[in-house]
Amino acid sequence: MRKYAILIMNPCHDPEKDRALLTTSDGTEAHILTVRDPEEALAKAVELADAGFGALEVCGAFGEDLARRMYDAAGHRLTVSYVVCPPDQLDAARAFWGH
Repeated sequence: MRKYAILIMNPCHDPEKDRALLTTSDGTEAHILTVRDPEEALAKAVELADAGFGALEVCGAFGEDLARRMYDAAGHRLTVSYVVCPPDQLDAARAFWGH
């Protein structure tokens, strides 16, 4: 069985409650999980690697540096990809997210 996760970071989330699991017909598990801060994100990467997850995709709030730190923290046992916004959409993204 393959397992991967999508991780969202926001201080308002409750990681114990704010989560979902989607399972495909071939048994692949897609976990949508939350963390409140970078420290929780680093710990979550290690936890997921220990649980046999093969890939982790993180929201844009993480950025490249934190994504790389998570990959290192997990001992390179799972890939960590991060969302980026195309340059021509940055103004719209900032307007939506309040930056």
